[in-house]
Amino acid sequence: MSKTMTTTVHHLVGKRFVGITPDQQRVMMDGETTAPTGMGPMQLLLNAVGACAALDIVGMLAKRKLEIRGYRIELTGHRLEETPRAYHKVVARHIFDVPGLDERTATRFVGLGMTKYCSVAASLKAEIDYEVVLEHEAGPAPDQGPGHDAEPAAAGT
Repeated sequence: MSKTMTTTVHHLVGKRFVGITPDQQRVMMDGETTAPTGMGPMQLLLNAVGACAALDIVGMLAKRKLEIRGYRIELTGHRLEETPRAYHKVVARHIFDVPGLDERTATRFVGLGMTKYCSVAASLKAEIDYEVVLEHEAGPAPDQGPGHDAEPAAAGT
């Protein structure tokens, strides 16, 4: 069984648009070169890949009861030269400041988030690559033993 989602994109002026969902969530989109008021569609797509994976990764970290002091994803989209200039490769650099998160676990969580659970990445024809950077001291969190290996939970974003 499939799930249907809807949104409506409204033209505002020039190359400016607003997308509005049935529950009235809004996002500005802009193709103007001077004084843009929102991201362009390809920037939105790149951000959507990062946010989609991050939603699941944050859930996995929460299941481990790890405190997130900082987490960001730096994304680079490589586009084809010819029209329609689609992304052919997306590289996501996940940077964590999460005490108790070791590199092996972080890499596992990022791999699951980017390649298994993220609906946005799965909707692209692009190659998806990722890397993990830890900004904290690695090692077990104070309330976890070395053998603790909870299965990650995925929201299926």
